[in-house]
This record gives sequence, C-alpha cells and structure tokens, in this order.
Amino acid sequence: MERVPVLAICGSLRPDSLHRALLTAVQDRAPRIRLMGAELVRDLPLMDPALDRPDSLPSAVREFRMLAEACAGAVIASPEYVHAPSGVTKNALDWLAGSTALYGKPVLLLSASPGQTGGLRGLAGLIPTLLALDAGLVDPVSVSRAPRRIRPDGEVTDVGLDLRLEIAVEQFVDAMAVGAAPLATR
Repeated sequence: MERVPVLAICGSLRPDSLHRALLTAVQDRAPRIRLMGAELVRDLPLMDPALDRPDSLPSAVREFRMLAEACAGAVIASPEYVHAPSGVTKNALDWLAGSTALYGKPVLLLSASPGQTGGLRGLAGLIPTLLALDAGLVDPVSVSRAPRRIRPDGEVTDVGLDLRLEIAVEQFVDAMAVGAAPLATR
C-alpha cells in the first residue's frame, strides 16, 4: 500500500523540540500517510517578494512549493513565541502564498509548550494565514505541560493526549479522503 504524501512543517529548528516529537507522534498514528518536507523548512530564505519570480526563485523554495502542491494535506507543528506563531512557520507559509499548495487541503495544527496554554496563541495566529491560503482546518491539538506528556522521540506518556492525537489524526485522514474526490475532478 502506497502512503499518501503529507507536507510537514516544524516551526522549531531545535532537533529535540516538542514539535518534532509531535510530528513523530502523528506519523506513528497514521501508517497510511508519509510526512514530508520538514527538513526543507530550515533552508527557506526569509520571504522576499523580489525573489518570488520564476527567474530568481531560490531552489529550496521551488522544491518546498512543488512538494506542497503534490501533498494531500499538511501537518504543522508550531511553537508559540512571544504570544505569536514562530517566525519559521510563518515564513514557510508566506512562501506558499500565491500558489495553490494548500488550496482545499486539510491542515492539522499542533502546538506544545511546558506552560498551561500549550501554545494556543501561536496556533490562533496561524489561522488567518491558512484561511488566506484556502486551507481546510482540522481541529487543532494544543499540548500543555508537554514535557510531562510526550518524550522527545514522540512517545506519548499521557493517556488523554494519546486519545486526542488518535482522534485528530483520524479526523485529518478522513478529511483528506473526503477532499480527494473534488480535488481530483478539477
């Protein structure tokens, strides 16, 4: 069985980040999908409209956009920095503006933090951008007190979080299945 390609965006560049752990936890719960592209986000230059032309488009941006176009949906794991989304995440999404990369595709938002809000303000800040990109949002997952609930390798140690991730992944996979027919008929 061939796995469905799904764009992965990790808004944290730290190798041991809670957000990489969340992406691993999602992948572990969805054997029918293949998360791709998280490693490309690090190579994206800062968004510069002067570079957003066919003759000057950086190769990392070209590869990222092509991958996003080919994917059936996206999973975005983004931290909250100073009550806003991470610049890494916002930059990646800004490079998708002007394309149809996320048009009509489901997007699962994830965030985690050691604090009580679990990064909710950062996720909330991404919603206007994703709506502008015509993405379909799946119920987000926000993980408070994350270091006690998920390990850096993606192993979930909290029963409630485990169930919440199972439900979110199921909703996301179902949304891709529903969205596949209308997109294929265009």
